[in-house]
Amino acid sequence: SYPSVCALRWRAWLAPRGRLGHLHKARDGPCEFAPVVLLPPQSIHNVTGAQVYLSCEVRAEPAPVITWRKLMHSPEGTEVLEELPGDHANIAVHVRGGPADHEATAWILINPLRKEDEGMYQCHATNVIGESQSYGTVTVLDLSRYKSPLAPADHL
Repeated sequence: SYPSVCALRWRAWLAPRGRLGHLHKARDGPCEFAPVVLLPPQSIHNVTGAQVYLSCEVRAEPAPVITWRKLMHSPEGTEVLEELPGDHANIAVHVRGGPADHEATAWILINPLRKEDEGMYQCHATNVIGESQSYGTVTVLDLSRYKSPLAPADHL
């Protein structure tokens, strides 16, 4: 990949004489490449009722389509990837371009966090060239299991 056609021609001119013409312009714009996860989702530990999010930053050309999935286990014991947000009212997914050219960032927000939200989450990026994925885990401490009974009032 060269920053300009002039740079390509200069490099071709400098090439050994036996290889003249081996460099040529294939297309305008940046070279296409499969998605690469630059910043994978980080694992999270929090309590029920909290608001948490996972994020994932991907570089690709053409721009990737980024989706979030949760690793589930079917009744038969096989692993299944559930597309998110699906029917989950407490989950939102957002994707935007950037922070740099040919990059995209995706978030999954879970609010409020429930014990059943615990598990492994996949950030999956794809374009016409290829795909990539990365995983983060959410660990949930269920506060309702640790509530202590109220102390009885002192009597006078």
